[in-house]
Amino acid sequence: MLQIKIAEIPEEGLSVKVTDMSWFPTREVPIKGEVRAEVFLTLSNERVFVSGSIKLVMLLVCDRCLNDFELPRDISFRVVCDLNGEDPALAVREYECDSNEMDVVFLEEPVIDLGNILTQQLFLAVPQKKLCRTDCAGLCPECGEDLNKRKCGCRIGDDDSPFNVLGRLITKKNSD
Repeated sequence: MLQIKIAEIPEEGLSVKVTDMSWFPTREVPIKGEVRAEVFLTLSNERVFVSGSIKLVMLLVCDRCLNDFELPRDISFRVVCDLNGEDPALAVREYECDSNEMDVVFLEEPVIDLGNILTQQLFLAVPQKKLCRTDCAGLCPECGEDLNKRKCGCRIGDDDSPFNVLGRLITKKNSD
C-alpha cells in the first residue's frame, strides 16, 4: 500500500492512513509507542500534491549530558511530485534549485513511493543538536560528572583557556 499509482488517485484526492510500518527506520530513529502517519494525495495536471503528518515520540541521546530523553514530534509536510522529470529546462537548472523547488520530487515513473516520502520527512524532523532541555549543562570536562544533577568540585574557568594569553596581550596593548 506504500506504492500509489498516479492513475489510481481519484479526482477528489486520496486519503491514506499508513498502517504498514515497513518504511520506518527503527535502527536510525528509536521510538516509544506507536507512529501515526496520514497522507493526502491530490492530482493536478502532471503533478501530485502530497500532504500529511507523522506523529511519534523519538528516543534520543542528549549531545551534552549523554542522557536518554523523549522528544514528541508532530511533523506536518507538503511535497510536490512532478512527472516532468525529463524536461530539458530542468536539466540545465539541476544545481540551481530555488526555494520553491526544494520540496519537489521528480518521478521517473508514475508511482508515488509513500514510504520514501515519509522516511525523508522523518529524517528532516530529527534535530541536528539533540538536547534534553535548552539549558542542559552537560558533563564536566574534567571528571565527567553530569552537571544537571550536581556541581562537581573541579576548577574549570577562564584560567584554563589557551586563549588567555591572547587576552593578556590585548589588555597590555590597550593599556600602552
